This record gives sequence, structure tokens and C-alpha cells, in this order.
Amino acid sequence: EVCCERLPANSLIRAGQMSKIHRRGILLQGMCAFGLGAWPLASPAQPATAGQPLQLGVLPISSTRVLLRNYTPVQAYLERTLGQPVELVTAPDFRTFHRGTLQGSYDLVVTATHLGRAAQIDAGWLPLGRYTALHRTLLIGRRAGPPARLEELRGQTLAGPDTLTLAAMEAFDWLQGRGLRGGVDYTYLETPTPSSAAQALINGQSLLAVSSPQGMKNTPEALREQIMVFANLPELPSLLWLAHPRLAARQNVLKSALLGLNTPAAGVVEFFEATGYQGVREVKSAELAVTDRYLPRLREVLKAAR
Repeated sequence: EVCCERLPANSLIRAGQMSKIHRRGILLQGMCAFGLGAWPLASPAQPATAGQPLQLGVLPISSTRVLLRNYTPVQAYLERTLGQPVELVTAPDFRTFHRGTLQGSYDLVVTATHLGRAAQIDAGWLPLGRYTALHRTLLIGRRAGPPARLEELRGQTLAGPDTLTLAAMEAFDWLQGRGLRGGVDYTYLETPTPSSAAQALINGQSLLAVSSPQGMKNTPEALREQIMVFANLPELPSLLWLAHPRLAARQNVLKSALLGLNTPAAGVVEFFEATGYQGVREVKSAELAVTDRYLPRLREVLKAAR
């Protein structure tokens, strides 16, 4: 049975509240400075016609600077292939981005599988493809004195990313399947970055933390040397590309362009090298349905954030 109750308010701690607010301001300035456009609009965007820019929304899994650096080759390829300008757009956090997705603030999105599935079901978004690499969620612990058993988490703290992330959703579900309920049997410490989650481990603020191979890669080596993988959770489909339903007539063209990223002529080798996504392929219905078990919790978290 999937637990769909939201975490009690007193069981969710957000680490570094002031630093996150400051980071949001920096990201907003960064978007203006780097030409990524504004945050998602409150009203739906109008359909992009020939010559008008397509709004490509990218889930803020990294800083604006990193997203811009990684996706600029993809942007250039799409502009050449589709024959129209493409604007890269992101948001300060997952909630704002997903809200913008549902409101139609973007023409195309690159988003987490569970968020994409929710957008498909709740707002009719059209799946175009997914990255070849699979998502992997890790539970990590201190190398010096890791817990001997998972049961030791009971009454302790688990650190990790935003509760809307696929990693957090999978971790909550996996732990609940082993008798550990978030907000009841352990407290969740929300941290702004993988490095801060690792730091919470080292500082003794948490017994375990939620991470991923990419998160480990982005953690400074001095911290990585002090942590170890406690558990590998089941692999899940990675980020999805979807088109707004107003682009339904162009779905096949967009899908063909997306799959064209796999060809050497696309000129995006550095993109796949930097991200580790390995390529793009078509997405199957069964792959989308894998994350349906997380949707009740996702909707509860979003509802509580209003």
C-alpha cells in the first residue's frame, strides 16, 4: 500500500533556510545575466509559431550556470533542426517549475520521470523521449561507523534533497516498505545540495542521507572520502522530454529532432559527456507507469506547499 499522507510539519527540517533564499535571488539574477529569460509566467504561454522562440523548460537539478553550460549545445542543435529560436528557461525550485509546467508556461520540458508522468496525466503533456541512463538513488552513511542495520534509522534523522525529487520519493517509499515511515519513525532533514547532505552525515546531524551517483560526483572529494554507499535502491527511468499538448501537431517532428541528438552531426557530444545521460531514446508506456506509485505523495506535497 502506498502511503500518501504528507510528512508532519514538525518532522521536516530544511537546512540552511537563509542560504536557500539567497541562492534563489542569485539564480534569478543569473537568469537575467545569462539570458535564460524570466521565471515561469502565471498565465499559459501562447503557442509558438514559426519564427517565434520555443520555450524549453529545464528542471533545476543544477545551478542556472551549469544548466546553461550543459544545454547550450542542445539549444543550438534544436534551433538548427527545427528552424526557429529556442529559449532555455528554468525556475528557482521544483515546485515552481512543476507549477509552471502544469500552467503551460513552457513549450517543451526536461523533467523528472514522476513529474513528467504527473504532467501527462494532469495536464495532457506529450512524452517525446527519455535519457538512456537510468536514475539511481543511493542511501549513504559515514565511512567511520555506518549503521549495521537499517533499523537503526528508527528515531534518527535522514538527510536528503527536496521532498519532490525522485530520489527522495523513492527513498521514502523504499523505507516505508521496510517498516520505516517518514515523519513517524524518522525525521527528514532537507538539504539544498548533495554536498550539504554529506556534510550533515559527517557532522552527525543525520544517520543516513539520500544521494545519487551524480550527487556523489558533485560532492567535494574531501567529503566523498568520508562517506560510503549504504544501500543501492532499484533503478528508475531518468529525465523525460515532453511537449505541451498545444504542440500535438508537431509531436512526431519534435520526437524525431530529439532522437537526432544521438547522431554525431548533432554536435552535442560534450553534453552527454558532462551529464552522463548516454543518449536519448523513445519512452515506453510501462516505463512511465513505474512512478505512478509516487503520484499520491507528490500531489499531497504540492498541495501542502500552496
